[in-house]
Amino acid sequence: MKSHRKEDAMSLSYEYDKHDRRDILRHAKALEGCVVADVYELEVTGKHRNDILQYYAEKCIQGWTDEYGTSHRGDKGRIGFLVQEVYFDEPRDNEAQADLGAVGVELKVSPLIYKTRAGLKVKERLVLGMINRNEQLPEKFCDSHIYEKCKLMMLVYYIDETNQGRTPFQFPFHKSAYVKIPEVDMAMIEQDYRYIRDCVNEGRYSDLHESEAHYLSPCTKNGGRAFSFKPSYMNQLFSEYIDANNLLYDPDKDEETYDIIRQYDAIISDAEELRDHTFEEIVLSRFKPYIGMTVTEIRQSLMEPDDFEQWSSKTTIDKAEFARTTFAMLGITSEQAEEFVRSNTYVKTLRVNSDLTMNEDISFSAFEFKDLIEETWEESTVYEEMVDRQFLWSVFKEDGDDFVFFGARFWRLPQEDESIIRKGWEDIRDIIREGVEFVKDQKEDGTPILTKRGMNRMLNNFPDTRNTNPKRKEYRLCKSPKEYNKIISIRPHASLVYYDLKSIGYADTENPRSNGSELPNGDVMTKQCFWFNNEYILEQIQDMFEE
Repeated sequence: MKSHRKEDAMSLSYEYDKHDRRDILRHAKALEGCVVADVYELEVTGKHRNDILQYYAEKCIQGWTDEYGTSHRGDKGRIGFLVQEVYFDEPRDNEAQADLGAVGVELKVSPLIYKTRAGLKVKERLVLGMINRNEQLPEKFCDSHIYEKCKLMMLVYYIDETNQGRTPFQFPFHKSAYVKIPEVDMAMIEQDYRYIRDCVNEGRYSDLHESEAHYLSPCTKNGGRAFSFKPSYMNQLFSEYIDANNLLYDPDKDEETYDIIRQYDAIISDAEELRDHTFEEIVLSRFKPYIGMTVTEIRQSLMEPDDFEQWSSKTTIDKAEFARTTFAMLGITSEQAEEFVRSNTYVKTLRVNSDLTMNEDISFSAFEFKDLIEETWEESTVYEEMVDRQFLWSVFKEDGDDFVFFGARFWRLPQEDESIIRKGWEDIRDIIREGVEFVKDQKEDGTPILTKRGMNRMLNNFPDTRNTNPKRKEYRLCKSPKEYNKIISIRPHASLVYYDLKSIGYADTENPRSNGSELPNGDVMTKQCFWFNNEYILEQIQDMFEE
């Protein structure tokens, strides 16, 4: 077999000292510059254990079609086992204790993926072990096997380059590093453990949900639940420490190295704050003094006199000011906080009109149509951004020319609503697969409706309030095959339109191509994203305005 290794990469070896944390790091870092095939070749040219070679053959990782035309799904999870069982010579069925038990090190092999705008990102959550619903979890976190697994980890990262046409054996190893969880983070993780412990020990296994956790979440796996670190948490560890070559643990001195400048300001800097209060309690207590104050009053109380004088000279309060005010109340100088990024908590300011209506819907990430139809539900962007996360609503109500702060609340999607969101996600995928229909918008008398640039305004059959209502002209022109979803909808994300619709012979390509996304039939339409409908969100906060 031909190696995909870079020419200057060193030959891999089985040899390392399992009792020396420094040599474990050396051994792990020797993978950098190599590819997955190099580890497999080590077994081919070394111990040559037939059962292992068969288990880790590339077809088993990539998937294959047999002589009868039957497709067999691959298992990329075997890449991690390959590194563990071959390169580190440790069995893959060790569940209860750290993989490199002699020195208390948990070995984790994890994929990265390259995203055009964001660069290298962690591809998935980091699973630490299954949650046994029939087994009582220890009362104390420090007595649990999860504590033993996460207190010191050796992370080995490789890059999944499937989207670049490479096979799993061609995936390159990126970086290897020790991770020792910082004390404040460990305090948050301990709160998550207590939540999971109580659900399991009290027989409420079905109450486990990832959005209830901060960093350590009870993710779904193999029909059950597993302890895992959220992708958002692992992404921050990766970007702030590992990819930036900042150490979290120095094996030469056998000590932590936490003197790192975080990417964002932190709400909590002392782990002791989390001993007697939950993170949510601490956050809400920071907001409490400002309830009933206007934005102007809040800013005046938080700003230096000269700064406030300059701020108050503005004639109107712009949209961004609400977010800045929200974080200022938390003592954060930027528009994001470390804990919210790590826990995948979405902070959103809600501006309610004086008549208790709300104009804005809540948008999420733009997507490519082809990516949407290939993803599975629990690995989808919609699941990650709408279901598998906690939200923090900061609520302001219109009061003349100003807005009054009515308070903040943490919110998670009610479990009974997940099926409604999933149905909306599936409906959009169905329409994309079956072919999106486009019609030029027109008035009742047939006169074309044009944009400000003189181009046709286009209608499509993604369900909305108009094309699902028989009383609307959009229903007659371009009826949606799906019902309107009360929670989510799909609408343009790009501020500039882009259409190259060969199926109907129409093009509006004046704006950059990056504003469009290609459909399976080759048509290109303006890039879309999912939204929470404003009437649904308003329902979730309605009680805040009841006297």
